[in-house]
Amino acid sequence: MKFNLENILVSLGWNIGLITVFSAVLALFGVDLAVVLTIAGAMIGLQLLISLGVDVLKWAGVIKDGTAGKWSAALNLLGLAFIAVTLAVNPLFDFAALDAQLVDIAKFLTLIFGYIVQIAGTKRVHEFNAYGLGVKAFSNKAKPVLA
Repeated sequence: MKFNLENILVSLGWNIGLITVFSAVLALFGVDLAVVLTIAGAMIGLQLLISLGVDVLKWAGVIKDGTAGKWSAALNLLGLAFIAVTLAVNPLFDFAALDAQLVDIAKFLTLIFGYIVQIAGTKRVHEFNAYGLGVKAFSNKAKPVLA
């Protein structure tokens, strides 16, 4: 998947003027935008963490339907800024090693999130069986039918 900065900035509502300013600031600090985009496109771990973060926030109700693209674009832009600043400070920074660690962190957090969703889903199925269907063998309490 090709990393397209223009699409990210358009998703955020940035116009050509702001994009030009962003590029000029990078050039001012001696950071090549093409290098930043190449590194960002190769950082699968960062992309996994951003995607997982957006999914968790949607599940928690923090991100409303229809706004996930803007959240993702904003977080990806922060990732670009992190890469640009890191390149300006330390041009020899090992992004591949960082990305490998981010992939492992994303895998672990995905497993934890999947477990939480599974537990929540199991609880809802139990509540439906016990109270929605009225199967009293599943509960010793009487509760009203769930909406």
